[in-house]
Amino acid sequence: MGTVLPLVVVSVAYHSQGPLTSLAADLARQTQPPQSWMVVDNAPDSGPLDPAPLQAKLGPIPLRVLQGRQGWGFAAGCNAAFAALQQRGYRGWIWLLNPDISLPAGHELERLQQQLQRYPHHALLGTAVEDAAGQLEASGGWIDPGLRFRRRRIKPRHGQLELEALAVDWLSGCSLILCPSAHQPPARFDPAYPLYYEDLDLCRRLQAAGAPVLWLPQPRLGHQRGEGSRTPSCRRLQLSTRSYCRYLRLHCPGWVRALRLTRLLATALLRLPIQPRRGMAVLRGLRPGG
Repeated sequence: MGTVLPLVVVSVAYHSQGPLTSLAADLARQTQPPQSWMVVDNAPDSGPLDPAPLQAKLGPIPLRVLQGRQGWGFAAGCNAAFAALQQRGYRGWIWLLNPDISLPAGHELERLQQQLQRYPHHALLGTAVEDAAGQLEASGGWIDPGLRFRRRRIKPRHGQLELEALAVDWLSGCSLILCPSAHQPPARFDPAYPLYYEDLDLCRRLQAAGAPVLWLPQPRLGHQRGEGSRTPSCRRLQLSTRSYCRYLRLHCPGWVRALRLTRLLATALLRLPIQPRRGMAVLRGLRPGG
């Protein structure tokens, strides 16, 4: 604790040119800018990212666009960024920011970097995130035993707490801060999660190894949910179902897994006559290797 480490912002993009351009403008007007910004392009074939508008907004802040693979998930994109930074000898903090995040106040990075000096380098930290209506999102929470394992989440009242940080069990990947090199082996997401639940999995694995998982009521970010990607809805449903099944298999008791998968299967079968595409998407996600 107490050592000042540098901070690099990393964003994983899939058809996210517009939101990224807005985020670039927000980063440029920060009172304390990041050391650099790395963007991983997960749509190099169907919609390659144009870095010129981003660099024009950023000004002197260095930008590096890393070519991902078409259709890579968030986990694989983050891992590629972690590996590239490690190869360059970077050992500081990484702030994962979704492309559709906004930094409205202009001093979010300065406030975060001041707080990071108080916490051990192997901590995972998340920030308060507000939706388009200004309501606090559930960007963290606690894991309970039983069927409703994620029922306790960050609520608006937590945003009013005068705490430096709140200990939680999981944090949202839309605004997640970590120092991968502070963990042995270096922290990585599980790339077998194609969409969602990879952040819960990482938090639970590192917490089990002794890492504090902390939610910060400040700084407070904005989130234009759904503006960061144009993945077709049925495809998203298939991928998120696959991730959900993996999380249940790795982190939930057998009886919870059996009941939840049975309910999911029954719902998909009932939906088939009314919404056949969505029903089939869930069934494909439930299939091993789907």
